[in-house]
Amino acid sequence: QIKKKVTETNKNLEIELQKIKLTLDPLNFKINAKTIGANIFYRGKILELEYIKTQISLISLIKDRFVSSNLKLSTRSVMLKDLIVFIRATTNRPELFILERAIKKGQVIADVELNFNEKGVINQNYKISGTLKDGKIELFKNYNFEKIKFFFNFKNDIFNFKDISFTSNKVDFLSNNLKISQNKKDFLFEGEIQNSNSILNNELLELANLSSKNLKFLNTNFTSKNKFSFNIDRKLKIKNLIIDSEIQVDKSQYQRPSVVSDYFPEVNDIIHIKNHKIKTTYKKDNFIIQGQGKIKLEKEYDEIKYRVLIKEKNFNLLSNLKLSQLKLKNQEFLKSFFPKLNEITILKNHQIDINYSNKILSIKGQGKIKFEKEYEDLDFDILKIDNKFDFNTQIDLNKTAFNINSLNFKKNDKLKTRLKVIGSHNKKDKFNFDKISVADVNNKIFLENLSFNENNQVIKVDKVDLDFVDIENKKNQLLIIRKQKNNYKINGLLFNANKLITRLLKNKSNDDTKIFRDDIDLNFDINEVYIGEDNIVNNFKGKLNIKDNKIFGADIYAFFDQNEKLTFTINTNDNGEKVTTFYSSRAKPIVKRYKFIKGYDEGYLDFTSFKKNNISKSKLNIYNFKLKELPSLTKLLTLASLQGIADTLSGEGIRFDEFEMNFNNK
Repeated sequence: QIKKKVTETNKNLEIELQKIKLTLDPLNFKINAKTIGANIFYRGKILELEYIKTQISLISLIKDRFVSSNLKLSTRSVMLKDLIVFIRATTNRPELFILERAIKKGQVIADVELNFNEKGVINQNYKISGTLKDGKIELFKNYNFEKIKFFFNFKNDIFNFKDISFTSNKVDFLSNNLKISQNKKDFLFEGEIQNSNSILNNELLELANLSSKNLKFLNTNFTSKNKFSFNIDRKLKIKNLIIDSEIQVDKSQYQRPSVVSDYFPEVNDIIHIKNHKIKTTYKKDNFIIQGQGKIKLEKEYDEIKYRVLIKEKNFNLLSNLKLSQLKLKNQEFLKSFFPKLNEITILKNHQIDINYSNKILSIKGQGKIKFEKEYEDLDFDILKIDNKFDFNTQIDLNKTAFNINSLNFKKNDKLKTRLKVIGSHNKKDKFNFDKISVADVNNKIFLENLSFNENNQVIKVDKVDLDFVDIENKKNQLLIIRKQKNNYKINGLLFNANKLITRLLKNKSNDDTKIFRDDIDLNFDINEVYIGEDNIVNNFKGKLNIKDNKIFGADIYAFFDQNEKLTFTINTNDNGEKVTTFYSSRAKPIVKRYKFIKGYDEGYLDFTSFKKNNISKSKLNIYNFKLKELPSLTKLLTLASLQGIADTLSGEGIRFDEFEMNFNNK
């Protein structure tokens, strides 16, 4: 009769009973029944039981209605999947469908308690408890959970798992508790999980929704404690995932990006990481990482702190690095300013702050820098927005040589010189310097809004303020102001043009030299200009017109004294012929620059040149001058007159009334 009633309850269920022990409970009008070694069959699959216990109502027997108020059974070691299939058949709980699909293997021993109503229908207040060994679950696509072991207790709509251990992607995990409860439409998973001394792999990174393509970690040994919760619907779709983790990375390696070696030649191919303590939070597609530890870029381990926020495609980073040493590859252009520059520049004891947010990168740092033998103080601030870099750099130079050759300036080795550069650089290789300053207690060189194009041509400079003593111990005080678009006014008290004149006289014409992008006009008004070591002209005034990086027009004049002057003019006539004139009441400052002429004194100079179609015809006249040190030709000329012999013997040199030279250039 019991077998018949079970079959009537579910046609797929069959029961095989051994001897049944019956005990009367007259006070409750029930019979207690127990059988040992029973088997239950579901669709041909056997579920072996240790025992079955139940209570049968006496009234139901009298009325020929077999009704059991409850049923208790204990299984032998059975396949987990078979047990779930059986429970689904008897309870029809939808959440068990998820388990049936996910479970691949496992041995379970379970105690099941079912309660029935008066009509023999199973109530929802069932209880199931037991242990699982060697389980395997495929809950997520491509991610397996193996070697599962735990205690479980299912009651009503709550599933509790205790003392859990399992392996996923070759990492062993432990958990003290996992709770699954049913909501209206899905199931809530809550629990904690931990691992010890495990190796991180790409599958785990992807499971945490991180891209292993961008995170090239190698041989990462880590320990973690994690609290999590999430919902799973009937289609096995995960929602509302929340993970809070504490991670200890004992050691790890990171593959250096190839671009790093272009600037930092001695950074290791494999960057070593150790002793990192990390806290992470994942919630609603927000992934937050906070940590600190040690990192080895070259030879020493350095301290690093960081905070990372990843939200969908947005990546934000805050980091602080205490850098013991880092070597930089020097750029060639620096050698013109640092004449004793080493091949490698070394950063030492730097505090560096990095902030990356919404494609905006900020790097701030301070520490020591070595260009030569001694370390100097360095502060820098770099900001990258899209393809534009803004920079603000300050260096205090004590023992490092620093020159600006174009200004004939050399740093005083006994004075601290502060070099400050503020500017920007964009994707078109355009440089804009908002401010450049070189200053010590006695000198100041200041430039404002200096711009270069992609060909390193000057676009503009709004202001140049010079107040310094140059290599020849001459004071320079000059102010250059851009008055209009390409119109500049140059005023000052003092300017040493001695080296500038030498360079101009020695410089060969080079049509490929393009200093300025546009044509410019220069207007001069300088009180005193040195044109030689002991030669000064006063009231230096005039203008220059530069077209296509060549002097197109000039009208400059100055005075040695009231009766002696210097003039320089360039004019282009209607025929396209450029006429250049230069006159100096004192020829010595110009002539003495030619080393083959020795002992020159006195005289004045007059030069005229006509140039058309790149062919120039020039005439140079020097009047009323003397030579003390006589070349071979001059010695022969002394024989032309007794006066010449007398001048030579007296040591005054031979006097000439006029020297004229005509020459052509192509």
